Amino acid sequence: MFRTLVADSQSLSGTGGEARGECLLVAAGRRPNITGLALDRAGVAHSERGIVVDDRLRTNVPHIYAAGDVLGGEQFSHVAGWQAFEATRNALLPGSASGRPNPMAWVTFTDPEVAQVGLDEPSARKKLGDGLTITRWDITNVDRAKCDDDEDGFIKLLSDRWGTVVGATIVASRAGELSGEISLAIAQRLSVSDIATAVHAYPTYATALQQMTSQVATTRFISSAVGRFIRRLRFPSRP
Repeated sequence: MFRTLVADSQSLSGTGGEARGECLLVAAGRRPNITGLALDRAGVAHSERGIVVDDRLRTNVPHIYAAGDVLGGEQFSHVAGWQAFEATRNALLPGSASGRPNPMAWVTFTDPEVAQVGLDEPSARKKLGDGLTITRWDITNVDRAKCDDDEDGFIKLLSDRWGTVVGATIVASRAGELSGEISLAIAQRLSVSDIATAVHAYPTYATALQQMTSQVATTRFISSAVGRFIRRLRFPSRP
């Protein structure tokens, strides 16, 4: 990591080393663009961080809703589109639905791609402590990746003491595509066994999810009371 930066037209150097290239892109983030919306005239609460809404995407003015980047939260096109649908639904139809996506998936489209869904490892450790199970599966284990000569990356899956999936980090050329299944698993509180028993088409990158969850599910069963009992019956001479 470059903590102290010195840049010229061809190189970037700092405490983390030196990198050379033709161009330097500095991504300093974005601010909600609410200028010109006349929010003060409408009486809508806002700040430089964005428009204030409740869990249903309604502002302090009951008939006005807001969604997307103007809220100052996660600035992703998929979140904005989803919130726009929910805000419209809440404004026009009976009842209401939460406009806060859970879990939140994001993808950085580098090579390989990096996807994060649900809890990351530090957050999961803080929340679950010793109940956290971390499983890492290298993309080199995936036959499709071998065929494509695209074996860089890994999948790190996080689950709780009951085997429920709570998060994942995916580094792979198809990380964004793989993240959808994990998002569904977390949203529906599926377990590693649920994913393991779903047949995945072969050869695809998604078989990695079935392979790794099968390993976790098998390990959990073997170490369970039932698993230990069966082992004693089958192999009485083994501990």
